[in-house]
Amino acid sequence: MIYTPSEMVGTKRTGIRGIEGRDARTICTSHVERLNGTQRLFMKRLNRLTYAFSKKLENLEAAFGMFAAYYNWCWQTRKPGKSGEKRPSAAMMAGLTGHVWTFDELFDESLRGE
Repeated sequence: MIYTPSEMVGTKRTGIRGIEGRDARTICTSHVERLNGTQRLFMKRLNRLTYAFSKKLENLEAAFGMFAAYYNWCWQTRKPGKSGEKRPSAAMMAGLTGHVWTFDELFDESLRGE
């Protein structure tokens, strides 16, 4: 199977979810591409030319939901430099929780939320 990317016709930058004016200019393609790469790394179903996916929309929604929850509540990135020190999770930095969640906590909370 040969992958051939489609031809790009054009782009239009618009503000969404309350991001307007100068703040819209802080969003760049590198942020989006980094998130896309992280999603492909965590969810093998998004790799190109793979059979590791399900055709059910509910399964794709569940996979994205668990990725987003794990990435925001459990995942810690490293601080720049050579220290190797980890930053708090995104949920901690937003003040939503006081600790980094384990996957077990996240899974139990997701089952309780149904």
